Amino acid sequence: MNMHTSFNDAQQAQFGFVVSQAYSINAQVYATKFPDLDFGRLVYVDTSAPEWTPGIITFLSSSVGKAGWYSGAAKDVPKADVTMDKSQVQVHMAAVGYGYDSEEVGQAQLLGIPLGTAKAESARRAYTEFMWNVTLTGDTTKNLLGLGNQSGVTTGNAPADGTGSVTTWFDTGGNATKTPTQIIRDINSVLTGIFTGSLTVEMADTLLLPYSIISYLGATPMSATNSETILSFILRTNIYTQMTGQQLTIRGVLGLDTAGASSTRRMVAYANRQDVVKLHLPMPHRFLPVYQDGPMNFEVPGVFRTGGVEVLRTGAFRYLDGI
Repeated sequence: MNMHTSFNDAQQAQFGFVVSQAYSINAQVYATKFPDLDFGRLVYVDTSAPEWTPGIITFLSSSVGKAGWYSGAAKDVPKADVTMDKSQVQVHMAAVGYGYDSEEVGQAQLLGIPLGTAKAESARRAYTEFMWNVTLTGDTTKNLLGLGNQSGVTTGNAPADGTGSVTTWFDTGGNATKTPTQIIRDINSVLTGIFTGSLTVEMADTLLLPYSIISYLGATPMSATNSETILSFILRTNIYTQMTGQQLTIRGVLGLDTAGASSTRRMVAYANRQDVVKLHLPMPHRFLPVYQDGPMNFEVPGVFRTGGVEVLRTGAFRYLDGI
């Protein structure tokens, strides 16, 4: 038997084995969830655009005009109208996959065991980590902005009436520099600011806070005589909940500890609705067919395409820095 032919036959057998295994492995990995990196909880994920679209145009409309008193003999009837604007984002491709070498494949064949899913799971998690970061902070190499650093969003500074005239809620040692009442006021002022700033059209239903902040709020009681935490009190009595009867969503996320002006901590308040903000993801991560990369390696590429976060209604967004 020709040794070259035998080697080719072995390669073909290994290739067929990897292909058959990839179907099972990829199916398992697609079903795997990473709750700590679920960017779909933070923003509406829009996958409606064609997968290979170079960009996405969103048309924005708003109504103008108002009713007024009118005389039956008059001719100038007040008119309403709709103004149109458009927003355009570019879509970019990124990739992460996995692979096996001939030794790994040969041993799995010899022992009659399936190839492990660890590599595919690692690739899938790398994708979710990438998209989580794009969702929160964007990516400077592609000029993408995230939830925490949008341009055109009203940004305020927390009042400088804490201990020593500071704006922060606690110092680097974790010691309180503002009272629970002042912290609650700072939060409600942002929620109220969105409501009044949009002429009572918009209300924020979501707050994103640095992990250090949410940990502090969740561990600090309202007072020496009231063991309820500041976080619990806020969730129960914030202005959004009081006005709507709905639960305010508060999430701790990475990336906000230095997102504010002068690298201060930033709070993000927004209405988590698809007409306000969305994450463009025309092609969610997918594994492509197996191919042989050289004589000893089998590769499973993975690709995805995203346009990042787009804020459609900046009036429903607001930042508070210096907390």
